[in-house]
Amino acid sequence: MKIFNVFILLACVIYSCKTEESKRDFSVQPFSVKDEVVYDLKLDTLLLDSVPTSFVIESDIHAGKIFLLDKLFCTLYQFDSLGQFQRRYLGQGRAKNETTIGRIATHAFVGEELFLLDHSGGYHSYDKEFFFKDYFRLIYSTNWNSNKIYQSPMAYTQRYNDIVCRAFQGCVFFNVHLAHPRYNFVTTMKTHLENNANIQEINLKKENFGRLLAIGYPESYESDSDRKAVFSSVNFDIDRMGNFYLTYEADTLIYVYDKEFCMKQCFGFSGRDMDLNYVSTLTPQEVGQNYRKERNTKGFYNWMEYVDETNVLFRSYKKGKERSSDGLQIYQKGILIGDVDVPKGLKVMGFINPYYYSYIISDEEREKLYLYRFRL
Repeated sequence: MKIFNVFILLACVIYSCKTEESKRDFSVQPFSVKDEVVYDLKLDTLLLDSVPTSFVIESDIHAGKIFLLDKLFCTLYQFDSLGQFQRRYLGQGRAKNETTIGRIATHAFVGEELFLLDHSGGYHSYDKEFFFKDYFRLIYSTNWNSNKIYQSPMAYTQRYNDIVCRAFQGCVFFNVHLAHPRYNFVTTMKTHLENNANIQEINLKKENFGRLLAIGYPESYESDSDRKAVFSSVNFDIDRMGNFYLTYEADTLIYVYDKEFCMKQCFGFSGRDMDLNYVSTLTPQEVGQNYRKERNTKGFYNWMEYVDETNVLFRSYKKGKERSSDGLQIYQKGILIGDVDVPKGLKVMGFINPYYYSYIISDEEREKLYLYRFRL
């Protein structure tokens, strides 16, 4: 009878995860273990071959190659693992191997194909040869039912200034915020902390909205909430099995969810020597006035990267303007194996055996593009 009851309980939990996708879930208690074996990184600096660029860029690793996407010139450059230029793709134009996007917001590789987001709700897909494949646009409604606004996918928009875009099985996922001016972190704080969705799924195959995920905020946001509005976004990655690795910008913990967004694990340690003296913001106007300055000068967790090839999780964090470095935490199987100082701006992009590579850093003043690589 006890075994039967346990089976029923597990079935109910699984059913709940699958049917109540948009529910707040911090049900797993933190279990944090530290076994540090990495104390510093020996970094190689790679200068990329010179290419025409606006220095407004994103980068990626795909199929063992390094890609640089110029978001203003709408050009995609391919480099080898040494930073040597190989090929140029796209560019502005109306040919099938070009794009009509005036300015790219972000990108992702979806399987073998390339996805591009514009700044007008347009979703653009290109095949593995980078020829145009499909386009659709989603309309974000302003005719919201105030009683259901937090549950309405059409009420959210991407965080274009600090965007995260990930892909899994024909869907793309973004960090988002509510677009309605009356519903936000400071004006409707209690409701927002409980109900706001932080990740939105877009189904590229169905050309429609998918799930709203990462509902609400962890307990740490309930204290000094007025000082955390500027740091109310999330960073996340998705592994090849569909598991989500999620960190809130002002929270020390890492939350792991399966592909149904049922919580699996919780762990994490505070970053070292972070300036957490955040400014209090009590109105949306104050949030806007302080947003960029606070993010440029204070410490917060600003990136998450899971490397499937080695099953290593990297969490990047800024320490603050007055600090000489940023920080990088290294986890394996939920265990902290290293928390090291890194040059400012370094965030792990991916892995090309035997090296881990950082995202490309643009130095417009010196007219250089470079990245770091290291081994563990």
